[in-house]
Amino acid sequence: MKKKKYFRVAAVTVFFLWIGLVLAAANEIVCAKFIGDSTTIVDGFYAEKKNDIDVVVVGSSNSFCTVNPLVLYEEYGIAAYDFGSSSQPMNISELYIKEVLKRQKPKVIALEINMMVGDSIHNGSEAGLRWGYTNIPLSVDKLKCIYQSVGKLDAEYFSYVFPIFRYHNRWKELSKTDYTYFGKDKTNYTKGYLETQSVAEYAINMSDYGYEGETWIGEDNIVCLDEIVQLCQKNNVELLLFKSPKENWHKYETKAIRALADERGLLFIDYNELYDNGELEFDVAADFRDGDHLNDFGAKKVTMHFGDYLKANYELTDRRADSALNSWDRACDYKRRGEWQDFMAAAKAEECFRQLLEDENLVIIVTRTGSEKDSRVQQWVYQNRKMTLHVQWEDNGIHHMKIGKSELVLSKLGDVYQTLIDGVEYYQPESKWNIVVYDKITKSVTANLVFDE
Repeated sequence: MKKKKYFRVAAVTVFFLWIGLVLAAANEIVCAKFIGDSTTIVDGFYAEKKNDIDVVVVGSSNSFCTVNPLVLYEEYGIAAYDFGSSSQPMNISELYIKEVLKRQKPKVIALEINMMVGDSIHNGSEAGLRWGYTNIPLSVDKLKCIYQSVGKLDAEYFSYVFPIFRYHNRWKELSKTDYTYFGKDKTNYTKGYLETQSVAEYAINMSDYGYEGETWIGEDNIVCLDEIVQLCQKNNVELLLFKSPKENWHKYETKAIRALADERGLLFIDYNELYDNGELEFDVAADFRDGDHLNDFGAKKVTMHFGDYLKANYELTDRRADSALNSWDRACDYKRRGEWQDFMAAAKAEECFRQLLEDENLVIIVTRTGSEKDSRVQQWVYQNRKMTLHVQWEDNGIHHMKIGKSELVLSKLGDVYQTLIDGVEYYQPESKWNIVVYDKITKSVTANLVFDE
């Protein structure tokens, strides 16, 4: 009898474990993926090495569109990460800071305070809450924070605890990314920053900063701020408040935030104020992507000032002096590899090819289109600076091979030739030479060039 009882208990336990695993897998698949925004920012933070970040920037989208950690590292050697989510209410900012302190020992936490003014943690949009909560691991802190946002234990509450209840209808729109994302490397090579060179359609108006008025700061936001102050004090972390530049921010709002900061002994930088008094220059027609957010050009200007400020007010190690490469070195290299490179300026295919062979991390796919003397198309693949495949097409056919983490397919069907990488066509037949460059570090095609000679 005892054996039967133990068997039943074991069977029930295994059944519920199996159900849990199925639900967990289904949850990972159907949850919305906010690529380039909250999902990849949050997952990238958890992919960072523990106790390796010196400055963490927290807040709404204004935070990760304003401070560029790679600029901070390249110019000042500061190891920073933007850990934010779009439309992030103050209670979620507090949750993010708690998550930071579980995994990191930063010297400074910089809190962007856009959501302090005129907003309450109880009237956050569903989009803002989904962005903020979806990829944060389940914990007691998260459960309490969700209750602060929702205010009751109901179906809505549990849809934030178990997002599958909210996203179950996404089965109809699932893509390949939904099935493969959770198995991918989650490293965020911009360190949470949202890159964009988009420019606002109209020049941004920041001329009304000096207007008179009154502002409202909810008591719940002040409570969150005080709890954040206590968290930072308890963990020996300096808390810095800052306001990103934007339209419709005024001097009276700056005064209200500065009063809160002064009462708590906190430093506060307002980049709207610095622009208004001429300490910081912006091109209002070129430095913003919209009225609330900077683009890469504006963010670099703010980040340079931010770096000077951090160096002047806090003791931060210049991590560029590390003897071994760190993750910021690798991120900067990743960024450079995706930008313009010298080989792209080559006038001839041979010149370009010789430059490409200098980098062992590049896979080079060369196609020579047929000529009047020889109509056959030829293709070569070079990996690790060596030719690994040469095809001189005569009959129809197909060749598969692995390049880095991707799948390369070369094929001929009649007069149609293809160069496919992960299912995407790159072959350009209009010129004599076509050179496709795949980077094994960025795991992407970085150039697709054509040459007449």
